[in-house]
Amino acid sequence: MAPPPNRPDFLLPFAAGAKVELKTYDGHNPVDKKIDMYRHGWKSGSPILASADGVVHEWFFPGGIEIRHGDGWFTTHMHMAKRIPRGTRVKRGDWVGVMGSVGTGFPHLHYEQLFNARSDLNAGNQHIVRPVLEGRGPIVMDPGKPITMDSTNDASASRDKKYFWVDIFADAPVFEAPGSARRTGILRHGRNYVYCKTKGTVVEVGPHRNHWWLKTDPDEGRGHWVSAYYLTRWGNHEAKDNDGVVIPDCKS
Repeated sequence: MAPPPNRPDFLLPFAAGAKVELKTYDGHNPVDKKIDMYRHGWKSGSPILASADGVVHEWFFPGGIEIRHGDGWFTTHMHMAKRIPRGTRVKRGDWVGVMGSVGTGFPHLHYEQLFNARSDLNAGNQHIVRPVLEGRGPIVMDPGKPITMDSTNDASASRDKKYFWVDIFADAPVFEAPGSARRTGILRHGRNYVYCKTKGTVVEVGPHRNHWWLKTDPDEGRGHWVSAYYLTRWGNHEAKDNDGVVIPDCKS
């Protein structure tokens, strides 16, 4: 049988340099095509990247997205703790989510490649194909033979940096607008992403204060704004990511 045509140059959905273990098990259907991915040294919270250009056209449980790549090609990613909004266009290497354990007992990324020769609109379980990753394949998965691969997916190759990683020290309230009195959501403590910053009402607790507000996506509820007061690593009126990069101003 001829291989499916026009397959994108899929890379592993992890940042370059990551060592990733690929596994399957007898409950997978089809067992030789579905993959559970585990990143060595980073069990949970690892950024998940697009393995090829496309658009996020579907959200589904548990913690899943499907990316439409064109020419009948799709990829599925599941069990993510955070995920990019539906309708977002991505380039290979763009952030699409955070590895988690949604709907399962242990953190990992479930990954599939799909090809629908009859439609570029959607794909289902019957369209799953044996994957090609990092130029290797088609890969035949075997429950007794895990595969270890190194990613070359370079997030810096994206045209623009769209998000910034920050740690927050407690669950933080999310508001409709910077400094709004109406609380509409929650951003859970730990590592999160933000897009940009803007000035707003000062949040002050004892000697600590911050006038910056960060645009993000809440874990619960709606709204987009959380106070930079909750940043773990920085002081008064600072708004930097975990690498010390100043978070850019939001464009009006």
